[in-house]
Amino acid sequence: MASISTGLVFAVIALIPTYLFVQARQASQAVSSTETRSTTALTEGPVAVSGTVEAGPAGTLTHPVTGADALAVRWDVDERGVAEDEVAEVDDSGRQTVPFRLVDDDGAVDVDPTGADLHLSTAHGETFVEATSTPGEQATSFIDRVQENERRSHDAGTKQIHNTPINEARVHGVDDLHYQARALQPGDTGYVLGPARSNGDGGYTIGDGDGEFIVSDMERDALTDDLGSSQWLLAGAALLFYALAVYVGFLA
Repeated sequence: MASISTGLVFAVIALIPTYLFVQARQASQAVSSTETRSTTALTEGPVAVSGTVEAGPAGTLTHPVTGADALAVRWDVDERGVAEDEVAEVDDSGRQTVPFRLVDDDGAVDVDPTGADLHLSTAHGETFVEATSTPGEQATSFIDRVQENERRSHDAGTKQIHNTPINEARVHGVDDLHYQARALQPGDTGYVLGPARSNGDGGYTIGDGDGEFIVSDMERDALTDDLGSSQWLLAGAALLFYALAVYVGFLA
């Protein structure tokens, strides 16, 4: 009975990379099947555009880790060195975004990235807690703010869905935790795929709606390759846990 129960646990765990695999595959197919358009040839519905990203009327945000101007930031915390038959206790992410403009040779389009999947490269990547070093002043300030937000939420008896569970870890990297932030900054090359809606003045805004919504600082081909690599890594992880579920539950 115990073996079957353990097998079921592995099967449930396998559902996570399976779900992520499906998401990555859908995103990859959307990118490869949606032709990139000029900003002057947009229509209502799914569109893909590429160009240079610039600050819009809302301005920029301050990168919470580096202090640089940014338009979108994602930070991730994951536990490294976890054995294949164990589950990482810390694996979460947080983000900040601000509406911006994407400019090509023909014009510009507004982008509201609030609900977008941020597929950002390491061009503006920052590993801000390492096992062998203390985080910098800006990163330390960021970590302190997150911890204080967590403390206040706990004292108030509320649940806060946000940022990263940094309060669950030792911040100087001793628990094999990997802290990394990536950013989209003004002047970067940008690729956006998502639903466009008319502003009523001849212009369009790409924002959250039906279908895939992706914001990236990678060219279309590079993004397709990146999504493809992610697909098969997730598929491999899912198959591993399914195999463990069968072995532990029925063969062991």
